[in-house]
Amino acid sequence: MNPARSGQEPPLVRALPHAYDAAMDRRAPASNAVLPLALPRVVALRAAFVLALAIALAGAACGGGDGDGGDGGGQVGPPEPQEQPLPSAADVRAALTGLSFDDFLGRSFEILLQRSPMSVVELGLEDQIDVGRGFLDDLSDDFAGETQAVEETILELARGYEPAALAAEQRVADEAYVWYLDDRVRAHAFSDLDYRITPVVNSVVVGTELFFTDIHPLASADDADRYVLRLVAVGGQMHQVRDVMRRLDGDGILTPRLLIQWSRPGIHALAGSDPRDTPYYRTLETKLGAIDIDDGARSELLARAEEAIAESVIPGYRELDELLADQEGRAPADVGAWQYPDGDAYYAQALRHHITAEVTADQLHQLGLDELERIHADLDQRFAALGYPAGAPLGQQLARVAADGGHVARADVLATYTAMIDDAQGRLPDAFDVLPTAGVVVTGVPSGGFYVGPSLDNARPGTFFATLGDGGDDLFAMPTLVYHETVPGHHLQIGVAHDLDLPLFQRVVVFNGFAEGWGLYAEWLAGQLGWYADDPYGDIGRLQAEAFRAARLVVDTGIHAMQWSFDEAVAFFEENTGYGQRFAEGQIARYASWPGQATAYWTGRAKILESRGAAEAALGAGFDDVAFHHAVLIHGSVPLDVLASDVAADLGLPAPERK
Repeated sequence: MNPARSGQEPPLVRALPHAYDAAMDRRAPASNAVLPLALPRVVALRAAFVLALAIALAGAACGGGDGDGGDGGGQVGPPEPQEQPLPSAADVRAALTGLSFDDFLGRSFEILLQRSPMSVVELGLEDQIDVGRGFLDDLSDDFAGETQAVEETILELARGYEPAALAAEQRVADEAYVWYLDDRVRAHAFSDLDYRITPVVNSVVVGTELFFTDIHPLASADDADRYVLRLVAVGGQMHQVRDVMRRLDGDGILTPRLLIQWSRPGIHALAGSDPRDTPYYRTLETKLGAIDIDDGARSELLARAEEAIAESVIPGYRELDELLADQEGRAPADVGAWQYPDGDAYYAQALRHHITAEVTADQLHQLGLDELERIHADLDQRFAALGYPAGAPLGQQLARVAADGGHVARADVLATYTAMIDDAQGRLPDAFDVLPTAGVVVTGVPSGGFYVGPSLDNARPGTFFATLGDGGDDLFAMPTLVYHETVPGHHLQIGVAHDLDLPLFQRVVVFNGFAEGWGLYAEWLAGQLGWYADDPYGDIGRLQAEAFRAARLVVDTGIHAMQWSFDEAVAFFEENTGYGQRFAEGQIARYASWPGQATAYWTGRAKILESRGAAEAALGAGFDDVAFHHAVLIHGSVPLDVLASDVAADLGLPAPERK
């Protein structure tokens, strides 16, 4: 089987994070035809991406209609929910001034979350934070402006707490929270350059569909009623997106043509669908089968959902389809951020946001080239040890690995992944003294390779979504994927964070550099702990995954800072990773859609390894895996800018100099 597999990790969640990263198999336009991409199902998210849309926080209470919904409005079913009053910046200042640090952190973060109903639902906090029964995130310009004012106010107040007056754990929270708020405020100047519609999970359309199909709870009749009420709001949300994109068009800012071409087919198809053939209806219909309600109530819910989809969802998609059809011919052929006003400054901020540290595009580009040279040399050694001919193209060598390393039939894929997780969990006590209380399960989907974190109360376990293709899977790449997504990777890190006795902010916010850096570190750690000692093919799979992430540094910066074309980036990616053309095209479309996001994996791992190296040098024979991992995980997700000092403090080492 061709080693150009369905990827390593999924899209981080909605803007989720978690998410959660388009490591899914995407279909690229073939010849002159434009084929729809398989809609990404996030990595939900790892509570992080949970917040990517969540707390990219441009959104808030968007009810069933927005007063100017056109075809996208329309009341369906029960009465339209009333607008939830949200505090203004002045109200926020009055409410937060004079609070103790702990009270300020808890209350201010709750205020931010309340502005994103979809984030509250995803986190399972509806019982604690009132966001109404039928609201989605408000994506209008007016609401975004109000949110920015609130964020600026909270940042100003947060900076008023003197770190020297705080306890040690409070200082950790304070530094992370100020970094987070400052990052949000820095992004305000560039918000117009974030694409609203793309073929990957940072797209409003993809994120909204994911919210209904994979995130929204459907375990009770009340959940189902909320689901239907929120369907009524979809049209209003899509109408808001259309209005923003029209305004940007007037300002001369259009999404790249290629991203429109890759996004529109799915939107167009749903806009012309029968309501019952949409994922919104099918999801409800399927999950209602597991809810204990009578047939009459079930039929009523489905009838209301069908009406909501016909009168709100489909008209909303139709509006976006018509908009994209109008803009496609005028959209730019180039795919990089450099082409827009202040595009270079925007990309620099995007890198800082995703990496959570100061790194330039030139530094990242050269780092990627240097690391690829090292990784290719390591791969050549592995190929020689297996007796493979020297000098063959990487793709050919990996095809040999796929053939020789074994193949798992479709019927055995889930059991194989489950056995790998069970084996890994049995080894964890050798390197960890903090483990998640939440369980992790494996489920099959047509396009998988991603993880969705557990609910905060562990009622929903962590879930690894494995690809169940007709042809099964190549065994050599399976261990590295499952270590990254479950244990010792995302499931361990996110599950431990959920269990911590810390403020909500530290338990649920995931900084991309930390989260994805930990996932990549987990792959490296498995090698260090000897988990590939008897599996040379699996070790090659680990190295290919390294090449995948190093190549991202080169192509992401190439596209957005060095004016590479789409085709140039695809060719480089293919040659240096061994993946096939279609997978390469899907990956490059993802990087074009989401500037900077894919650079966080390698840089995050590098920062963790830098802290590890410093601890090993300082402690010598006294260095201990268990103590180091405890220090990294015990504060929840933190910006990479502050990770080293937190780890050093926990290990009793001098604070490192800030670079």
